[in-house]
Order: sequence, then C-alpha cells, then structure tokens
Amino acid sequence: MTSMSRSPSKLPISTTTSHHYSASPALHSDLAAALTATRGAHRIESALRQALSASGWTDNLRTYCLDLLRRGECVTYDELMARVVRDARGGEESSKGSKDAEGVNGNVAVNGDAGGYGVGGTRSVEEGGVRIPQEVVKEGLRVVRRELDEVCEVVD
Repeated sequence: MTSMSRSPSKLPISTTTSHHYSASPALHSDLAAALTATRGAHRIESALRQALSASGWTDNLRTYCLDLLRRGECVTYDELMARVVRDARGGEESSKGSKDAEGVNGNVAVNGDAGGYGVGGTRSVEEGGVRIPQEVVKEGLRVVRRELDEVCEVVD
C-alpha cells in the first residue's frame, strides 16, 4: 500500500463537547478525495458493514423492510428509505408521528407489545429492531478517526 503524505489541512474536533463540526465544502471535498485515494473510504465502509452484520442489524433490516412493504405502510422506495433511516437513527419522531406515542422512558415495547411499531420501529437490535447499536456507532467513529488521522491533522 502506498503511503500518502499528510495533508496540511487541519480538522478541528472537540473531544470535550457534543457540538457538531461542519466542514467547508472545499475541506469536505479534499477529505473525500484523500479518503478515496488512500482506500480509507473503503475501509470505513467495510468496517461498518461488518459491525452491522455482526450485531444482527442487517438481518433485522431485511425483515423490517419486508414487513413494512407487506403491511402497506410504505409503498415507494422513498417512503421505505425515509422510514428506515428515521428508525435506524432512533426515531426522532415515532412511527405514530409523535414522541408521546413512545412509552415509558422512550421504550416502545412494553411487556412484548410493539406498540404499533411492527417488526423494527425504534427498538434496538436485541429487541428485533433497526436502531443502529451504540457499539456499531462507536466502532464507526473509531475507524473514521483512524482514517482521518491518515489523511489530515486532526486538532483538538
């Protein structure tokens, strides 16, 4: 594997706050090009695919999509994608359209009742849902940080 020299780009990342950093379009383009050139993007994708599969998320996603389509809750590809993305992220709004529909402490499944959320809903993988597991998110962040360190200087 050929080694690419470090880019002079500096990417400020705060490790002490939860603020999101928004890169300029030029920096975003430079990072994407560098990650593509070093195959970093491929390694990130592979690591995430493996972590999601190992967690059972991929199988749950397939089951959830089929259930949504069979029940007629989603008819088009765009409807299905919007629903899956929302629920995989933890469901900013519940499948019933309101946070009040969630249940105690945000749990949608109480005593085995899916509460109208079907197979996936905003339930965790362990509960048969499609919410992305926290360990997968952590692994993804670790891999992205490692790959960014290879193509630019990340400053705290």
